[in-house]
Amino acid sequence: MGNGMWKQEARDTTEEPPLINEKLEDERPQESTYIKPHVWNLRREDDDYYNKQRADDYYKQQRADFELYGPNPRIDLFGRVGLHCYNLQKGTNLKSLKVLNCDSWITSLVTHYIILEAMDPIGNSSCEFETQVRYAVENIDCLSAITTRCKLKPKTPEEEDKYYEWNKDLVDNFFRGDMPEWMREDALTGRDKLQYYEMKDSELEENEWLHLYAELALFSKWQTKLNEMESAKPFEMKKVVVRTKENVESWKKVKAENAIFYISFKTRCGLDFNCIIRKTTDGKPDHFSLEVKCLM
Repeated sequence: MGNGMWKQEARDTTEEPPLINEKLEDERPQESTYIKPHVWNLRREDDDYYNKQRADDYYKQQRADFELYGPNPRIDLFGRVGLHCYNLQKGTNLKSLKVLNCDSWITSLVTHYIILEAMDPIGNSSCEFETQVRYAVENIDCLSAITTRCKLKPKTPEEEDKYYEWNKDLVDNFFRGDMPEWMREDALTGRDKLQYYEMKDSELEENEWLHLYAELALFSKWQTKLNEMESAKPFEMKKVVVRTKENVESWKKVKAENAIFYISFKTRCGLDFNCIIRKTTDGKPDHFSLEVKCLM
């Protein structure tokens, strides 16, 4: 997989979104009366869809849908992905409360620009948080998601001016290329055992973001079954093994910017899954990548 989709696909956030002939299933409950199709379902019939007026209408309709229906579960999911990136980089533990607004568009990727309300458990103070996350499924059951913006609001003028496109060439070579297979049976005792660490039960309970990784894994398989995903939670973390490039202390492996997670978990309805999560960064502020491969 190896982030191939990101080679030429990082687009400026000011790019006008084309409306393409692609349907993203809207999982929000709808009443029996007729409801105007979601903006994603509109078809491009001529080049007028690319002009500024169409783009403005597009965003107005999208925001109107948001006001009417509330956020789609996938918006909440990727909002939490961006918040997880911020927590990792800043050493914080902010919790997502609710999505306040979202703009989404499709090129060859799906891009979400999300504003959410977050809460800091220290002092129980709330704040507004913004993030931009792009994702695509390159192969069956394999998903790549990249965060290119994650900031608290309001931003300073200096922060406003700084935006960097994702650069896969800056990712450590050890974590590039095709996604790895499931770890070998002797991973924890073999030649490279110092690269691996099995998380303790107490660590599985403390690190709630592991459930986010499991949720992303299910999303890669059940994108059109978001209601089933919701009913599958909470998950039971059965076993998590972390691999890093070098031998470092166990707590540093868990928090490392570049690491591979081998996760075994069970859903509330009793289904067992294994997933591989490759977490990487290109070293730029706000940048964070999660590549996901889900196995039954």
